[in-house]
Parts: sequence; structure tokens; C-alpha cells
Amino acid sequence: MAAIYTEPHQVTYYEGDTKNQMTLAMLLNVAILVSERQNDQLGLTNEVVHGYNVGWVVTQYQIEIERMPQVDETVIFGTTATGYNKYFCYRDYWVEDAAGKRLVTIHSSWVLMSYETRSMVSVIPALVQPYAAPEIKGIKHFPRVHHVDTANAEQQEYRVRYYDIDANHHVNNVHYFDWMFDHLGMAYLSNHDLVRVNIRYEHELTAGDIASSHYQLDGLTSQHLINNTAGKCAEAEVVWQEHEQLN
Repeated sequence: MAAIYTEPHQVTYYEGDTKNQMTLAMLLNVAILVSERQNDQLGLTNEVVHGYNVGWVVTQYQIEIERMPQVDETVIFGTTATGYNKYFCYRDYWVEDAAGKRLVTIHSSWVLMSYETRSMVSVIPALVQPYAAPEIKGIKHFPRVHHVDTANAEQQEYRVRYYDIDANHHVNNVHYFDWMFDHLGMAYLSNHDLVRVNIRYEHELTAGDIASSHYQLDGLTSQHLINNTAGKCAEAEVVWQEHEQLN
């Protein structure tokens, strides 16, 4: 049976937005932190992984949201590895309230990237066996992300800054959400909540790159694309609902 790790977390004011909800970027940051603590518990510290001259890189998140955690609320973050094949490793995350009700579910896929070639390499057995996740045949398929029609989409450019870069020397994956959602504006974001997010990462961005963010909005569904001169970096499809004030 695959190892499961859980940890309580009280949402702080700097993790929230104007609606007193935890932002998606902050939620993913905490989820990743929790998985890193599981890694450490299993003896797979960053130093051990980097000793193979590789690093973990996320390729896709599928996120289902009942509601986002509230500022000052104590919730439980959990994670477990769900399987792996020759190249892809799969991990789930979740967030539950104090009563055990599921608030957020995240399915994700990961690959190992060589620091030398900046390319994907096959799974290293020593880096997956401690999770006790099953080896699976084939590839897990995530929902399709519908493409942005760039000819008719709104566009805005962003320069990648030093503080956008993480330890793998590319843009931290949560920054893409800021660039994607920025288009929607204060009024829309204040009056709508996330329901479902499906994001796929394809090409890394590094310091000094210019990222072009494209988006289309059709009612309660938005499509997003981040690219640069080298091609597509990430694309996402997001479903929203009108915001309801919690009692």
C-alpha cells in the first residue's frame, strides 16, 4: 500500500485574497511543501535526488475544488504517490476541513529532468520505490485542455524575474497562475470562485525570458496559454462559479 502523509495547516492572511480565500498558488505551494516533508520522511531529501543530477518537474495538474480554505481556518493537507511507469510518476494531493470534508483534490503527473541536458530521463528505481506505489502500464490520461485561439485572444507580456525562478532554475509552476488569471481583472476574480483547473506544462521558462499570456473567456470557462519564442510553455482550462459569501 502506498505511503500516505498528512499535515495540518492554518491558513495565514498572506496566503489569502480579497475574499479571505487561500489563493490557488499558495495552496499548491503548501501542497508541494507537504510532499517534500513526506520525501524527507522516506529518506528522499532534495540532496539525495540531486545526487543523481536530476530534479522533479510537474507536467500536469488536474484540480477539483469544492471550496477554497479560508484565512485563519485550520485544514489538513494530504498526499500519496499513486503509481509510476518508465517516465511518468503520479501523485495525488488533497485538502480537508477540520470535520474531514474534502475541499480540494489534485491529481498530478511528474517526470525527472536531467540538470545536464534539461531533458526528461527515465524513472530511477531508487527514487520511487520508498513510496510503495504500484508500477503501472501505459500512461494515465488527464482531461483534454482546449486550445486558445491566439488569433482572437487577449494577450499580455511578462518578463521572468529572478524571484520567479525556483531551485530547478526555471519558473516556479505556481507563477503561471498569476500570469493567467491577471487578465481576468479585479471585478471578475472578486465575484467568481474556482471550480476546476486543468493545467499542462510543456516548456520551461528561465530568468530574462519574455512570456506571452493569452486568454479567452466564455462565461464561466476560461482558456489560457503561456508561450514564448521557443513555443508553448503551459496551457490551462478553468471553470468558475459565481462567488457565494460563506456564513
